[in-house]
Amino acid sequence: MSRSHKRMPVWAMIIMDTVLMAASVGVFMLFDYVMPHSGNSSGTVVAQVESNAENTFKLPSAQKGGEDNSASENTVGNSSESSVVQNESAAESSQPAVTTAPKQEDKPKRTTKNRYDNTGTDDYAADTNAISSITNAEVYSEELGHNVTDVSELTVYKKSVGEGNDKITYYVADIYVTNAGVIQTAFAENTYGKNIKSSVNEMAEEHNAIWAINGDFYGNSEEGIVIRNGVKYRDNLNDADICVLFTDGSMKTYAYDEFNTDEVISQGAWQAWNFGPMLLDGSGNVLPSFNTTTYLNSQNPRSAVGYVEPGHYIFVTVDGRMEGYSKGATISELAAIMADEGCLTAYNLDGGKSAMMYYNGEIINKPDGNGRDISDIVYIGG
Repeated sequence: MSRSHKRMPVWAMIIMDTVLMAASVGVFMLFDYVMPHSGNSSGTVVAQVESNAENTFKLPSAQKGGEDNSASENTVGNSSESSVVQNESAAESSQPAVTTAPKQEDKPKRTTKNRYDNTGTDDYAADTNAISSITNAEVYSEELGHNVTDVSELTVYKKSVGEGNDKITYYVADIYVTNAGVIQTAFAENTYGKNIKSSVNEMAEEHNAIWAINGDFYGNSEEGIVIRNGVKYRDNLNDADICVLFTDGSMKTYAYDEFNTDEVISQGAWQAWNFGPMLLDGSGNVLPSFNTTTYLNSQNPRSAVGYVEPGHYIFVTVDGRMEGYSKGATISELAAIMADEGCLTAYNLDGGKSAMMYYNGEIINKPDGNGRDISDIVYIGG
């Protein structure tokens, strides 16, 4: 006697196919976006910092001839009350400095979709009102500490502008080094790869850091150039701006269509970050527009690196998403802050929950959601 096999109803087949497809997508996302992947690469050495007259800089305490003996020791909380500092640029002009937009040339083709490339559009133009509100505001500043070693000198401040719901609170590390090699970077678990993460604290402590800040979260993507401590790990350009610190102490930012890997390596690329956008024009003026996205252009916690001169750098972390304490900063506001700190060139690093600054054994800002594990830091060692 033969048995008849009942065919599965169409609705049941549809449900089963949907479940299987969802499971397949879930496995792929888990593998690609969550599970860590070692890059299986030790990288290629492309630069070394040589100590010579051209690449060696004096620290401020050394320039004073050692008169300031207190600078040789670390001091924390030097100011029990916030001091009010009037922005000098406000007295010079009530209008923010914004450069003229450069002529847009034909863009070279990339292997990835152009997500940014918005420097010529009105949607991402610099907000002159927001810039002016920073430029003309009183800055409340409190020194949190000062450190001097044989190769570095840094002062950390807590600052704020505005009041109430318009208040922006940010932390500034004013850093001098004797050569560019003192500006170090580190990977989570000391391993290059995707989705390999650790806390800023753990990475900083592992490398005996006096001070540290989050990097560009390179491990969250497989795109972009990665050069760290003179070693090139990846050269898969996307359409985001790039920032390069050179062995001679200079720092430059590049639009993706202006960047040439071989050229920057030949000039001594020590560090290369790939997040952006770039904020200033190289002469201390806010760019007329930014190569960014709508989300990244909105008010968010921020971290940024700025360049004053060879051997002198400014790092900033802006807190955000906390009403009454700090609203966060738009790209225009961040650019204005970096210009007011005296930077000629400045660059936006990863932000949001990644925006964290470490100093003297702890995170000193108030990260959104208590922060998150990330793939890399920038630090000054002890």
